Amino acid sequence: MEQQTHTEHEHHHHHATAAFMVNHLIANQGVLNVKLHQFHWYIQGRDFFRLHEKFEELYNAVNQYYDQFAERMLAIGEKPYSTLAEYLEHAFISEKPYEKKMSSNEMVEALVGDYRTIRDVTIKAIELAVKEDDFVTEDMLKEYKANLDQTIWMLQAYLGNDALEGEEE
Repeated sequence: MEQQTHTEHEHHHHHATAAFMVNHLIANQGVLNVKLHQFHWYIQGRDFFRLHEKFEELYNAVNQYYDQFAERMLAIGEKPYSTLAEYLEHAFISEKPYEKKMSSNEMVEALVGDYRTIRDVTIKAIELAVKEDDFVTEDMLKEYKANLDQTIWMLQAYLGNDALEGEEE
């Protein structure tokens, strides 16, 4: 059995289902949305124009999935997280006030880590949807994972890295 971090352990307080994991994705998307807006507003330097636009593109994509996932939860009789308090309690990624200037590379590196965390939650949700024969949720999540993989690759390319560089073995 793989070792869980303290945060992961706290979030597995009942039997995980695909819907349970999708709710965690909603929480992560809520936090990621805030973080992407923050980076969009605070980016400075020679990469301003390129990244200001990219961060906006990314938070627009996050909002699309965020709404789609919440509506899927409602369609299957579940209750999606819908408050900032719930997002912060159930997300596996975090955000913080912008008190110290960050370079464009630091912002992008932070996002690579966040997108990888979200991708890993998505993989777990896909596995559970397959076990539960929830084909609609499975398809929705597979499409989302493809988007995550592409986003990670692009952010890594911006940093001059191969897509999988820095992945944990």
